[in-house]
Amino acid sequence: MTFTIRPAVRGKIGLLFGIAGASGSGKTFSALTLAEGIKGENGKIAVIDTEAGRALHYAPKPGDKADPAKGTFDFLHLDFPAPFTPQRYIEAIKAAEDAGATVIVIDSMSHEWDGEGGCSDMAEQAAIAAATDRNGTFHAWKVDAMTAPSWKKPKQAHKRMMARLIQTRTHLIFCLRAQEKIKFEKVTDGNTGRTKNEIRHLGFMPICEKSFMFELSGSMTMHPETPGEPRYDLPRKLNHELQAIFPAGERISFDKGLRLKHWAETGEDRPPVDTIADGVRDLIERIQDVTTVEALEAITGDKTTIKQRKWLAEKRTDLAERVDAAVQAALDGFASDETELEGAAA
Repeated sequence: MTFTIRPAVRGKIGLLFGIAGASGSGKTFSALTLAEGIKGENGKIAVIDTEAGRALHYAPKPGDKADPAKGTFDFLHLDFPAPFTPQRYIEAIKAAEDAGATVIVIDSMSHEWDGEGGCSDMAEQAAIAAATDRNGTFHAWKVDAMTAPSWKKPKQAHKRMMARLIQTRTHLIFCLRAQEKIKFEKVTDGNTGRTKNEIRHLGFMPICEKSFMFELSGSMTMHPETPGEPRYDLPRKLNHELQAIFPAGERISFDKGLRLKHWAETGEDRPPVDTIADGVRDLIERIQDVTTVEALEAITGDKTTIKQRKWLAEKRTDLAERVDAAVQAALDGFASDETELEGAAA
């Protein structure tokens, strides 16, 4: 693999911006207000709604025009019911893009991690399946032992989703639920020497994969006591430029959306989408998902796949190496599984 080195130049980005908060903290209204500023004169907002149509509370009544000053907005609405798998979030975003959206509000992103069919649910169902024998008998004592391996596929699905989100050209605003977290700590009394548990309040924490908020372009958490305002005492990712746009104590406004758009779109144009790399990524994911040697052979033996790999070997060796590595990793995985089975049988 060869590396390209050139002078660093700031480039335009597709925004990935997160707003977390408990109920009543103003995250949906704030997200729509930002989107109104980001979309500009010719843009279009879409809302991916996992909250059973709650986003429609911010739509104008039939016959009325949207008036952001009065809390109503003009947007496309995509109803997104369960299951909330990472892949379905990508499909929903693609559908909104195809409908012409230039800025998309996802409300709520928390379901991807903690909703029906989300990553936590996927892991739980996998653990239950692994703890159920061939006769259909469930062994509860096996669940704890299967918890760690049951997270393999959900984490892989989340990782794939993040890779696609990072490459999107559309501006995305994620609303996330937050809940108050506490921690029990052991404290020793200096006078008596006795140890007791004390509750430590950690504040409101976003419901999502632990690193999600910090992988975004920027993120903030709001509190019901100060709705619509970024709280600097709660989890956030705001560099010095974003802190200038979102100072503590100031509510989200249309103007802040305009400034956020300018921040994201200052720089040289991004290179065009690499459609060949996208196709290779799809092939690699299909290879990663196989569960049998026969299924792998069906993919690698397909005429279209053979032709694709031959072209890559001649024209895009970097991508050809990635496909080869995925095939080898699948084969190694099958070999490892057989060794584990032999060990269990012995």
